[in-house]
Amino acid sequence: MFTRHLVVRFGECDGLGHVNNGTYYTYMEDARMDLFRLFNPSLDLQRWNLIVASTRCDYLQQVTYAEQLTVYTWIPHIGNSSFVVDHVIANERKEWVARGQATLIAFDYQTGKSIPLWNEVRAALEEHRQGPANVPPLRT
Repeated sequence: MFTRHLVVRFGECDGLGHVNNGTYYTYMEDARMDLFRLFNPSLDLQRWNLIVASTRCDYLQQVTYAEQLTVYTWIPHIGNSSFVVDHVIANERKEWVARGQATLIAFDYQTGKSIPLWNEVRAALEEHRQGPANVPPLRT
């Protein structure tokens, strides 16, 4: 499991005083940085080899300016060329505030096609299969 700590910035809040719904996707994307390094250690965009197939987010509680958050990220499913990335975000009181998921695909931008996950990255993904305890399920 990967963890990422962040503090809500003023500009991430909307006119209602809470974090704008689209910002949660940015939090989850940022939390995937260590995962991205498994595929591309230098994060060189000229050698990028992942593409996002889908994302979703369930909002569980409002979050406001200056709150400290922790994003937990794990890999519940690994396919041939794709894998699922689950996220849960907790506030400083250890309450779940959001639950998200993304499907990513190993991708060759030259051919415009998916590629099979290679053995080294598959083994690294396997090390991150377990998420935190008591995570709420995604809404159906």
